Amino acid sequence: MAAAKAGTPAETIGAVFAARFVALGGVVLFSGALLDRFDPVRAAVVADSTRVVALAMLAFAWDGRLDAVVVAVAVLVGLCEAVSEPALLVIAPRVLDERNPTAAAGPTEGPAPAEDAKDAKDAKDAEDDEDAEVTAAYGLLEGLRNVSGMVGPTLAAAVVAGLGSSAGAVLAAVTFGLSAVATRWAGAHLVAGSRSGAPAQKPDPARAEPETSRPGSDGPGQPEPEPSLLHSALQGLIVLWRIPWLRSVQLLAVIHVVFAVGPWMVALPVFLVEGGHSATLYGFVLGAFAIGNAVGALVGGRIGGPRRGLYALALLALYGLTVLAPVASGSLVLLTVAFVAGGIGQQAFDVAKMTGLRRDVPEELHGRAFSADFFFSFASLPLGQLLGAALLRFADPRTIMLWGGALVLVSTAAVTLRPDVRRFSSAPATASVPAAPTPLVER
Repeated sequence: MAAAKAGTPAETIGAVFAARFVALGGVVLFSGALLDRFDPVRAAVVADSTRVVALAMLAFAWDGRLDAVVVAVAVLVGLCEAVSEPALLVIAPRVLDERNPTAAAGPTEGPAPAEDAKDAKDAKDAEDDEDAEVTAAYGLLEGLRNVSGMVGPTLAAAVVAGLGSSAGAVLAAVTFGLSAVATRWAGAHLVAGSRSGAPAQKPDPARAEPETSRPGSDGPGQPEPEPSLLHSALQGLIVLWRIPWLRSVQLLAVIHVVFAVGPWMVALPVFLVEGGHSATLYGFVLGAFAIGNAVGALVGGRIGGPRRGLYALALLALYGLTVLAPVASGSLVLLTVAFVAGGIGQQAFDVAKMTGLRRDVPEELHGRAFSADFFFSFASLPLGQLLGAALLRFADPRTIMLWGGALVLVSTAAVTLRPDVRRFSSAPATASVPAAPTPLVER
C-alpha cells in the first residue's frame, strides 16, 4: 500500500510478491529435510525471530520506496515461511503425544498369546483415539490460521492507513514475536520431541548405520558420510510416491491446481467484470470462501472412521460446484453459499489428508513429507495461472470455468474408486491391528 502511494509501478510491486513466492517454493523441500535432522521447535522459533528482526529493520529503515531492502525482506520472509509452515504440522501432534503418555509409549516386547485379542483391540482403540485427537488438533490449527488470515489483512490495512507503513511493519514484527514465544512454550512440553521418547534431533533415515566394519577388519570402521541435503529432501517425494493412496491424492491435487484452480482464478475476475459486476463482488465472494475455509478446518477436525477419505473427497467435490456457481447463477445469495461451501470442502479435505499423511508416514520423515505435500499444492499454482492466462487468448472465461468445475467433479469422483483412498489409509479395511511397519509405511 505504501509503495503504491509512492507511485511505484504495479509490475515492481508484483515482483516483490513473486520474490517471496520463489523463495518459499524453491526451498520448502530442503526445509523439510532440515526439520527431520534438527529440532522443529527451534527451527520454527528461529524462523519467527528472523522475521521479527527483518520487519523491525524495515520499519525503521524504509522510506516508502520499493527498493532492494524490501525485496530482501520479502525473500527472507519467504524462506522463513518455508520452515515454519511444515514445522507447525510436525510440532502439533508431538505436543499431544507428550500430554498423553499412553499414546507416547513405544512398542513393547509383545503380549502373551492368550492376551493377543485383548491387546489387539486395545491397540486399535488407542490408535483410533489418537487419530481423532490429531485430526481435531489439525482442524483447530488450520481454523486459527484461516481466521488470522481474514483478520490480519484487515487490521494491517487499518494500521497502515491510520499510522503509516512503519507502524504496519512493527505490528507484523510483534505478531511474529508472539508466535515465537508461543511456539517455544509449546516446545517446552516436548520432553523428547517424538512418540518413542527419542531425542528431538533424530538421525536421518537416508543414512546408513553410524559405523560399519571395514572389509577384512574385526573392528568398526569410519562413520558413513552425511547424505547430501538434496538426497534427504528427495526422501519426502519418495515417501509420498510409494504410499499408493497418498500418490493418488497428490496427483489429484496437481491436476486440480494446474488444470482447474489456476485457470479458474484467472478467469473468474474477467468473467465477473465482463458480466457487469464490480470488483467489490469479486472481493466479497473471496471473503466468503475464506470464511468457509475457517469453518471447514473445524469440520475436517471431526472427520474420522474407516470412510474418512470418502467423506473428505465428497466435501472436496463442493469446490467443483463453487467453480460452476458464477456461470450457473448471478444471485449474490447463491454465490455466497457456493463459495462458503467450497471453502468448507477444500479445507476439510486438507485437514483429513494431513492426518492420514501423519499416520502412514514414519515420524522421522514427517518434516519432509509435509514439505513435499506443501510443495505439490503450492508450487504448481503459478503453472495453473499461466495456463489460465494462455487459455484466455483462445477461450472465453465461461468455457474455462465450466471446464474447471467439470474436471474437479469428475477427477474427485474417479479417485474414490481406490479403496485405500476412501480410507485415507494403507491398512487393509478388515485389519484389526496395525499393519506391520515397512521402511516407508508405519501403522
